[in-house]
Amino acid sequence: MMHNFTKIKLNLFFVLLGGIATAFGQGSQTNIASKLWEAIGGKENWQNARYFMFSCIGGGNPAFTQGERIYLWDKQEGYCRFEGITADDESVIALFNVKTNDGSVYINGEKLANPKTSADVIKEVSAEFKRDAYLLFLPTALEGDRVSFTVTGEKLIGSQRFTVVDIKNHKSSFEAAIDGQLYVDAQTGQIQQWLSHQSQNRFTISGFKDIGGGLVLPTRFTTDDTTKNVTYPIAAALVNIEAQKFNTP
Repeated sequence: MMHNFTKIKLNLFFVLLGGIATAFGQGSQTNIASKLWEAIGGKENWQNARYFMFSCIGGGNPAFTQGERIYLWDKQEGYCRFEGITADDESVIALFNVKTNDGSVYINGEKLANPKTSADVIKEVSAEFKRDAYLLFLPTALEGDRVSFTVTGEKLIGSQRFTVVDIKNHKSSFEAAIDGQLYVDAQTGQIQQWLSHQSQNRFTISGFKDIGGGLVLPTRFTTDDTTKNVTYPIAAALVNIEAQKFNTP
């Protein structure tokens, strides 16, 4: 009888312990999610922002373009204007939709007449947009109904202690898939490092910028391979953009 009573108490203890651990885990995740949104100015400010202008330098050597890439992006509708220099030193403007990849391309001011060539260029530019957008807008990767994340614990790197968050988002608001680990300052909610499971690149974030609209985003990323460092010289949330910017070169 005593043996059975002891067994019942032990079972009850483990059930309670499991419940406490689950509740603690859920509480940690809710808390870190709130901190991440708070650090960039709030989820509401992000959701209210529609238009963005940004430029990107670095990130390796894309096959299609070289140097700085400049974007105007309508987050709500998906329209995008891309300006850059091709690997053949030609100026390129692509007016397309990141959701559908429909659009037109102008090389040195002349519209490409061949639909297949135009589609191929838009495919390249769209992929470049996703690569360039995913670091700048990384803190917003918690948004969407296809995202999952788990607080896996804390980690000491050098003299800094981070909260580590495993995150996977199959389709972010900027159309890119996100899969990796965020290293977050638990006090401020700012992301300090990012480890991509896709490329195995570990980036340290060394700069943030107030881009307007109450939003603060990371704009400087460094890694051990300096050829893959990424900076965003231009990063701004805009109140509006003239419609012709998305359909006229």
